[in-house]
Amino acid sequence: MTRKLGLVLATLACAAVARGVPVEKWVQTTRSDFDSGKTKGTAIEALGQVTLGPRLEPVLEKAVPHIWALAVDGQGALYAAAGMGPKLLRIRGGKIDTLFTSPVKSDIELLSVAVGPDGTVYAAAAPSGTLYRIGADGKAKPLYKGSDPYLWSLAVAADGSVFAGTGPHGKLLKIAPNGKATTVLKANASHVLSVLLAPDGSVYAGTDKSGLLYHVSRKGVARVVYDAAESDIRALALGPDGSLCFATAATSTRATPSKPTTSSAGGTRRTIVIPTRRSTGTGQATITLPSRTTTTGPSTTRPSAPGARLSATNSIYRLAANGDVTRLVRVAGVGFYTLAWHHGQLHAGTGNDGKLYRVDGTHAVQLADLDESQIMALAVVGKRLVLATANPGRIYRVAADHGPQGTLVSEVYDSASLSRWGQLSWEAHTPKGTSVSIATRTGNVARPDSSWSPWSSDHVRSDGEPIRSPAARFLQYRATLKSSRGDATPVLDEVVVAYVQSNRPPRVVKVLVGKAPKPRRPTPRPQPGVPAPPKPAPKSRPLNTKKQPATSQRGPLGDRIRILWQATDPNKDTLLCTVYFRGEGEKAWKKLRERLAASYLDWDSHNVPDGAYRVRVVASDDGSNPPDQALKGERVTEAFTIDNTPPAVSDLLVRVADDGVATITARCTDKGSGIAAVEYSIDAGDWTTVPAADGIFDSHAESAEFKTKPLDKGEHTIVVRAKDDADNSGAAKAVFVVK
Repeated sequence: MTRKLGLVLATLACAAVARGVPVEKWVQTTRSDFDSGKTKGTAIEALGQVTLGPRLEPVLEKAVPHIWALAVDGQGALYAAAGMGPKLLRIRGGKIDTLFTSPVKSDIELLSVAVGPDGTVYAAAAPSGTLYRIGADGKAKPLYKGSDPYLWSLAVAADGSVFAGTGPHGKLLKIAPNGKATTVLKANASHVLSVLLAPDGSVYAGTDKSGLLYHVSRKGVARVVYDAAESDIRALALGPDGSLCFATAATSTRATPSKPTTSSAGGTRRTIVIPTRRSTGTGQATITLPSRTTTTGPSTTRPSAPGARLSATNSIYRLAANGDVTRLVRVAGVGFYTLAWHHGQLHAGTGNDGKLYRVDGTHAVQLADLDESQIMALAVVGKRLVLATANPGRIYRVAADHGPQGTLVSEVYDSASLSRWGQLSWEAHTPKGTSVSIATRTGNVARPDSSWSPWSSDHVRSDGEPIRSPAARFLQYRATLKSSRGDATPVLDEVVVAYVQSNRPPRVVKVLVGKAPKPRRPTPRPQPGVPAPPKPAPKSRPLNTKKQPATSQRGPLGDRIRILWQATDPNKDTLLCTVYFRGEGEKAWKKLRERLAASYLDWDSHNVPDGAYRVRVVASDDGSNPPDQALKGERVTEAFTIDNTPPAVSDLLVRVADDGVATITARCTDKGSGIAAVEYSIDAGDWTTVPAADGIFDSHAESAEFKTKPLDKGEHTIVVRAKDDADNSGAAKAVFVVK
């Protein structure tokens, strides 16, 4: 009984706290939520579930700067084209050797590699633009050297002809076994970045700039089959059903060729800006070589510096046999560098985030998030998928099973103010032999550094435990997934972090004063059996009632004044406002209204004398916080004038001429805001504007003199009315006879 009573009291106490200080929750449950974090050994499924990812087994542990391309021969040997040292690596039987190194001293990259049906290996070096034919013994002979410094992609036909996409002249070449080259396509682009040979002997080619996909038939007829919304078609892959998948790697805008740079030592230097073979790259890593000539690079860049995030959104498309093109997936902030089919599923490597995706229908499933910046190439060796990276260059074999452990480190969450952290809970499916645990850390700078708290010990209760990290503005969690079984993985569905922000004062953004709108008179309902009265004819508007400019915040104002304010609270607390006024020269604020939930107040200014006043609005969050924690914010207006005293009209004289025209003179005075307008009405007729005697009404005393039109004989009544700037009016009348 005592335990139950304690539980009830604790529940009531928590409810009271919840009523006093709103509890916020940070919830991560979607694929995009988890994808914003950093995974290691975990995968993010299409429906937003985190599981253990496939193991990555290092094949090339000693890194090189870049691996640009991969190719596989019929015996299962893997060839890797490397950069920043133009060499061709061969991996077979668990051994790695350097099969070939370009003999041209100016070459710095092997950009592409392909294997012919007879096992002959072809590799292209840059910037010499030389295509080498390499035997199994490593002996190489130049097969072709043309005017293009870049041979971006290679495909070898059954007869030993090599198709090569070049730049910067945007050609697709067919290089015969004797080295003779024929241009089969001159693209409307600077660079042909990707080449794929179809089973029927035709060729597909993707370009930079406009993102055009070309098809060249066996007879050499070239046509554009698709114009992608993005630039740079970098990757091509033929599916099991014969459809072609292609992917883009655009930057945020259609890039233009890079400009040459000039050496500070004098003379022209050649700057080669090499695009990642299947990448976009927003940052540019350039290679500068001494030269007398200048060569511009392609429209996008080689692998950019690690950590440079792309701003563009890129897509993977599918071209069906009938020519229809559909977009399979679209991912923001990445460029698709490479595509490959494996076990009937399409895989994609990206940059500059170095992620491996699997395409499931119209979803991109993140299988791995590498430390390397770009996944440059994918290949299938035997039954295993192999990937190559850049920045730095490594090769990994993707295992068939998942690893025993993996982590997901979330993005940094900004609670917007110093916060006290509450319960950490999560939803997960954990088969026997698997587990999920979560640790947290906090800090007061947006990027975790030495000032942050260390990772807490792991929480293991998914139904909720108090967070052990100290109060701070920013929080990050690390989910650890484990499995001792090769056939089972834990599945993390959702993570919830509860917290309470430290109370911050509300802010009164602005306070405005002006004329209150006049209440609209209700229209009387017609009585049964009584016809509705006819609509009254529109009244003639006085000539002086043209639309006036908005009232100044300094007045003058009179009658009913509307005080309008805008108040905000960073904690989203409920605000109640109290309104005060004070006359100029006074010390104490007088309360008009208190604890208003509305954002305006109409004030009858007849209750105070004419003069200068200020209004003060105080907003309090005590409706959402305990009294000892409530805070206030306020704003005071500029001084404004209240004027409720009407002008006076005196010395009203009427002189009637023999032709019935009356001449009227009057003196108008106002002690407050000054005369603004004068008008007259004869025999309750329409009001007519009177011009000022001196041409303008701009003082506290004005004289008016005007003549009427000829009047009928008999008695008439004239009313002269003066108005001030606060819209107060005063009048005088005179009765006269026209003989």
